[in-house]
Order: sequence, then structure tokens, then C-alpha cells
Amino acid sequence: MLHMKRFFLATGATFAALLVFATAPAFAAIIELGSTTTPLAKPVCPATGGCPIILTETTALQIQSDGTTYPTMSAYNGRIVAFTVTPASVSAADINGTAKTKTKAAQPGLNATYGGASEAAITVLQASSKHFYKVVAESPLFQLQPYFGHLVQFVLADSLPIAKGEFVALTVPTWAPLLTVDLTKSDFLWRPSRSSSCLDYTDQTAQLMTGENAQYLCFFTGTRVDYTATEITSPVPPPQPKKTPTTTTTTPTKK
Repeated sequence: MLHMKRFFLATGATFAALLVFATAPAFAAIIELGSTTTPLAKPVCPATGGCPIILTETTALQIQSDGTTYPTMSAYNGRIVAFTVTPASVSAADINGTAKTKTKAAQPGLNATYGGASEAAITVLQASSKHFYKVVAESPLFQLQPYFGHLVQFVLADSLPIAKGEFVALTVPTWAPLLTVDLTKSDFLWRPSRSSSCLDYTDQTAQLMTGENAQYLCFFTGTRVDYTATEITSPVPPPQPKKTPTTTTTTPTKK
């Protein structure tokens, strides 16, 4: 019985300590950068003709989504632990091309045109003046083709540091079917890492190295690059209680 009493006394003391700790939590938060009122969805070719849903050979930064400016800018210091994309379905003929026939010439596929299989990485950018952005962290490249037609989240084996005020972009050195088009022009806008030749989609401008600086002068309205990034924020120490100043009194001595 004596041992049981000691056990309950110890448990009560521990519980009291936990209550004191719980009054001043310092928890990390999980934030999905780039998430706005319109959920991610795989791109669909517009009914107006053509299919401009392919992002090619660049680093893409979403500047506005659903009217929210800089939706992938972090408001806190933290770590990027994953990113999510929704690549559209693409036919084998579009990917690999078609052979010559009696009635049609051979057509190169997307892999041949843009230098390889569809892949993407997540990139952390630091902004400076005149639309310059420098790479401060970058993930490995992930193959997208196995996930065409699906929403997929890639978890990073090594998380990326991100500071308050830095941005998350998507780097595609080859091609990726990740552009949702025909959206409201005033609500959606993105910039590629191109300073000129905005419509030259075979000009390689993807930022692949940490420290690389590029000027994002081109922009496209009414379009969304379908990606978000998962940030775990760094915990902020709770405010310390103010110390009450102590006063001392002295007793006069008799002479």
C-alpha cells in the first residue's frame, strides 16, 4: 500500500508539471503554401482549341492565385517537407512521338522536344530588386510520368530551410503538364525565370543550382501552375513572464 501511495503522489506531481507546461505551448504549425480557395486539380485542355497546359524548361513562381498575391511566400521561418502537384493525363503518342506513315510525317514527342522525361523539383527563392530571384534551397528532381492524371505529394528526404519573406517556386528542366489555363486574368498570374523571349518555350531557363540568380520579367495571366508546398514552421519561444521588481526596506538603527 505504501508503494501505491508513492506512485499516485508521483503521478499527481507529474500531471501538475504538465499543466504548467501546457499554459505556454511553443508548437510548430503546418502550412500549405500556395493553397487558396481554388483546390489543386489536374489541368484540362480548353475547349477553345489547342492545349497550352505544358510547363517547359523553366522555374515557375505563382504571383497571384484567386486574387491572393504571392500565395507561396512564407510568413514564418521553417522547413519545406513536401510538395504537391497535379499533372494532367498525357497520351503515349504525345510523350514519345509518332512514327512516319504513308500519310503523315513523323512527329517528335514531348520527351524529345524538351530534353527528357517529365520531372520537377521544388525551389526556395529569395527576392531582390527588379524581379531578380536567387535560389537559396532546392529539392532533388522527381519523375512525374508515373503520376499523370493524379494528385501526388512528394515527401522530401531532406527538408529545405525557408525564411520569412522567401518564396516557393516549381522547377521543371524538361516538361510537365501542370498549367491550368483560361482562368480569370485579374486573379491568376505567374512568372517564369525568363528575362526575355517569353514565348520561346525551348529556351532552357530552369534554376537548378543553389545561389543561381535569375530575372523574372515575363508573366502570364489567367493561368495557374498547379503546385503547393508543405511548410513546418519553426517553434517560437513563448514570452517569458515579467519579473516583479523586489523592494527592500531597511530598519533604522537606534543610536
